[in-house]
Amino acid sequence: MFSVVIPYYNKSKYIQRCLDSVLNQTFQEFEIILVNDGSTDDGLGFISGNYSNKITVINQDNNGVSVARNTGIKNAKYPFVAFLDADDCWHNQFLQKVKEVIDSEKDIKIIGAHYSRNKEFLVTDSGALNYFKFENYFKSALKNTYFSSSSTIITADFFTKNEGFNSNLKKGEDIDVWLRAVQSGGNAFYIRNTLVYYSDEDVNQATNTKGSIQNTLVGTINDKYQNILQTSHDKNFNRFVSVYVYFNLDPYYYDSESHFLAKAVLKKNEYYFFLLHLVYWFPFGIGQKMMCSISCRKWIRLYMKFIIRYILK
Repeated sequence: MFSVVIPYYNKSKYIQRCLDSVLNQTFQEFEIILVNDGSTDDGLGFISGNYSNKITVINQDNNGVSVARNTGIKNAKYPFVAFLDADDCWHNQFLQKVKEVIDSEKDIKIIGAHYSRNKEFLVTDSGALNYFKFENYFKSALKNTYFSSSSTIITADFFTKNEGFNSNLKKGEDIDVWLRAVQSGGNAFYIRNTLVYYSDEDVNQATNTKGSIQNTLVGTINDKYQNILQTSHDKNFNRFVSVYVYFNLDPYYYDSESHFLAKAVLKKNEYYFFLLHLVYWFPFGIGQKMMCSISCRKWIRLYMKFIIRYILK
């Protein structure tokens, strides 16, 4: 039923925990496809010595996590593709809970589950299934995008009809897929049970880097989604895109290397929100200093979250 795609690059410290969490699932109809993205650590030796008859390993040159995930998708044989990062792991009832949703619902496109950064839940029972269907995902997503790279399952046929992970994006490439999957039609569901451990133990993980604005979703979203934005009948999708830009653009806006590109991105927003736009009214020098201050950056984020969650309707 499930093809589990795991991109692997120098995660030897965590890979046993990751693989065992899949192999110990209470629901066992799955395959594991581990895509080695040109790793240089000793993890592959450990994997081949301990899991060679349990998983499929595909080796490729180092091309990034998006190419690795796409390689896994192309080799998937089951109708649902589940994604798991090599430093994260699942509760042993994760796939069982997802299967219960699949057995109960129709026209499923994407399913997400709640995750935690605290590992204690892994040794407890996950409880009775508790989930809901998004009636309007993009309205809900203003407060929480819900889906994450280790807690999301998408129907395989989405990838036969649509682009997979965009290898040009180094930040936001996973969110891009979740958004397009929901927007493409079909139903989206979210499991409230805590079923995924999302690790922040690896200080070198890509999510800790800002990257170039041209290689981020926030820097390209208005251009990438231009046709969808122009033809969409769901104003909540268009509003979400504008809010996403407001919420994620400020580090690039107040950076001398990307300031003018960021201004152009902001100008392309379809929706103008005065209270969010205030963040971009600071003189450049002041804004630049604020971005360098952890406390200032924190307060700016809290301000924008408050506006988005409690003022925007």
